[in-house]
Amino acid sequence: MSSIVTGYTYDIFISYRQKDNKGDRWVSEFVEALKTELESTFKEEVSVYFDISPHDGLLETHDVDDSLKEKLKCLIFIPVISRTYCDPKSFAWEHEFKAFIETASNDQFGLKINLSKGNVASRVLPVRIHELDKNDLTLCESLLGGALRGVDFVYKSPGVNRPLRANEDHPQDNLNKTYYRDQINKVANAIDEIFLSLKNERSNPEKVGNLTGEVRPSIKTENKKTIGYPVTISKKLKTRFILTLSFLLCTFCAIFIYNHIKRNETKKSLAILPFRCQGNDLELISNGDILAEVALSKLHWVKNMTLRSPISTSQYRGTTKTLNTIRKELNVIYLVDGSIRREADKIVVWVGLINAKENKQLWSDEFTWENNKISSIVSEIARNIAFECNNQLSPEELKQIESDPTKNNIAYLKYISANVISNDAWNISSMGNILMDSTGFKKAVIDYDNAIKYDSVFAEAYARRAIAFSWGYFTRQFDTTCFQKCRKDISKALEIDKDLTDAQIALGFYYYYCEIDYQKALVHFNRAAIKDPENYQPVFYMAMVYRRMGDWGKSQSLISRVIQQNPQVALFLTNIGLSYIYLHKYDSALIYHQKAIDIMPGWSSPYVNKIETHVLKEGNTTEARSVLDDAIKNTGERLQYIKIMLDIYDGKLKDALYETDHSVPGDFKVKGEKYLVYAKIYHLLNNPNIARIYYDSALVSFYTDNMVEKSAEIHSLTAIALAGYGNKDKAIEEGKLAIDLSIKNKMEESNMRISQARVYTMVGDYDNAIISIEYLLENPACFSDKLLQLDPVWKPLYSKPEYQLMLKKYLKNKI
Repeated sequence: MSSIVTGYTYDIFISYRQKDNKGDRWVSEFVEALKTELESTFKEEVSVYFDISPHDGLLETHDVDDSLKEKLKCLIFIPVISRTYCDPKSFAWEHEFKAFIETASNDQFGLKINLSKGNVASRVLPVRIHELDKNDLTLCESLLGGALRGVDFVYKSPGVNRPLRANEDHPQDNLNKTYYRDQINKVANAIDEIFLSLKNERSNPEKVGNLTGEVRPSIKTENKKTIGYPVTISKKLKTRFILTLSFLLCTFCAIFIYNHIKRNETKKSLAILPFRCQGNDLELISNGDILAEVALSKLHWVKNMTLRSPISTSQYRGTTKTLNTIRKELNVIYLVDGSIRREADKIVVWVGLINAKENKQLWSDEFTWENNKISSIVSEIARNIAFECNNQLSPEELKQIESDPTKNNIAYLKYISANVISNDAWNISSMGNILMDSTGFKKAVIDYDNAIKYDSVFAEAYARRAIAFSWGYFTRQFDTTCFQKCRKDISKALEIDKDLTDAQIALGFYYYYCEIDYQKALVHFNRAAIKDPENYQPVFYMAMVYRRMGDWGKSQSLISRVIQQNPQVALFLTNIGLSYIYLHKYDSALIYHQKAIDIMPGWSSPYVNKIETHVLKEGNTTEARSVLDDAIKNTGERLQYIKIMLDIYDGKLKDALYETDHSVPGDFKVKGEKYLVYAKIYHLLNNPNIARIYYDSALVSFYTDNMVEKSAEIHSLTAIALAGYGNKDKAIEEGKLAIDLSIKNKMEESNMRISQARVYTMVGDYDNAIISIEYLLENPACFSDKLLQLDPVWKPLYSKPEYQLMLKKYLKNKI
């Protein structure tokens, strides 16, 4: 990525000591937060150089080379000033900090520039994370040639001197009275001010290169002083000069555009479509999926190729869409299309590579399925695909394509089959269809068992079986007895191959889903991401972990990184949209949910999320009903619960009652929820006796469910039913228990707080209801002031002066 100013490699260079990025990775988190802030500050894309890769040649133990000098050609230099950074012997100080000051002092702008308000600023923008002692402060200021001015990220309290964190346990104890979010904004604003001044200086060449802030005399003035008379240029010469300049500019622009296009097309994008076969031949379908899985695993090693994941391509099984339509939807250049059929006692596979952008077939071939040759067949397919996509494979890439995780053919086939089953089960559950596959992970584990049976030192099989155990536990296919098996498999995998990436992913999922130790999960997902930067999965799950922890900024930043690798994955897009809902950024949420719908129009979740966003944003059901109609038409699902709720919001209670009468158990998350809906409708119809009967029925159902599974959601629904039944104290107690049970999942916790606010309203505890609502409006939650005015459950609060005051204060702050 180049700078917004020609002649510079980057806009911003982040310099730091490696010591300051250990442990909680403060510097990495700062850079991610700054990038996010810059995106909302600048119309242009600002390039930031931040060296985190141990292979980039710019770490403290490496030699200085030309690549570093090139990267130091930046507009703004941000050193992370700490107690360890102020060390003249360190690499960062000597070869980055000092080198930039020397370079910038002699380039076209100079080290110090005039700001638009008349002040002078340095292109070095220090970010200080420790209070410095006198010697370190003097050292910094002597190099800068003036006072150390920048933005402080220092948490200072008695006996404490450390970097300011994004989420402080006791922010009020910070003697500096600074907040991380505000400081990030100050850095972005300072950058904006410097950039604006640089642009102004570039448009006024008379000021360029001035170190003191004084305006230099123009060339014309100097000529007058020296010669005493003006220079005249003929009209013909002027015309010739303008034509020449125009030609040079056009040539330059053409070269720039061509290079930009070539850079964008350098990385080949490719999708492997599900193999076609006649009828519902399960063996052929399975074999086709195995071929696709092996091909993806081998092509993954081609560095110059971006692959679409099966979660993106599975929707095209049996599709009637044209290849050009699929190409546009997946945003790829190349498509691998294939078919698999029976011929007598043989299975024949046809594979073709198409440049879908040009509608041109580049290569095709037929193969006979042989269990003991699948790997070699797919290796040949992968080599041909890479070659036809104009990829020159390195010896290392060829080696990886030819190699297999096991030499036993049966073990290999069982392992690939298990991967396909496990991934399919995970994709189904991730998309909200857990009931569609209640045994997928158990089937996968059986195939992993068989793979290990034929190769007892198959490290990848142990690691992937551990992942299947964790996924299966999360989707309730396994109980806690799988924990020991999971850890044993991970230990065995690492014993066989201590550098195995999948073992780190397995540890990440184990701590995420089984132990619920988010910090350890982040450590292992991060290790996996570093080992295999092309794999989006660890980064995506780091984002999900941060969201559960309530660190929304980090979560959004990481998901954005995932989108850059897989821009056509509906699951990721609607997850970004969900985060924006909770952050009360409804316009952004609508954009991402619509993108998810465009990519996977047959999946209902993005529609449901978009409907919810419209209700929260607009406080009416007009747009929501339009989306609902599209959802029912495109997905074939009933979405009865959504219909009922929209009718209740619109006061169409008889319609809501009709829809509830014609609902089926599958229309609700749990059985008792239908009784709760009946009770709400009859309560609004001023029929408290019938409403109480349904509240009682709901309680019976929820108590039964709680005996099987003590979940926060069941306790929350129980609390609402108790409140409707008239048991105030027990309702409040159940609501608090639901919040306590969800404390490790901030997204779920905010939902439980909404339910608790509803309970307080139902039992007449309006003071606590208003306090809860104010909290929900000011913190991440699926809640808004528009919903307050739409949902009749909140109607008892409308006449309360405290409610009116709270709402008025919120709306004023919102503006």
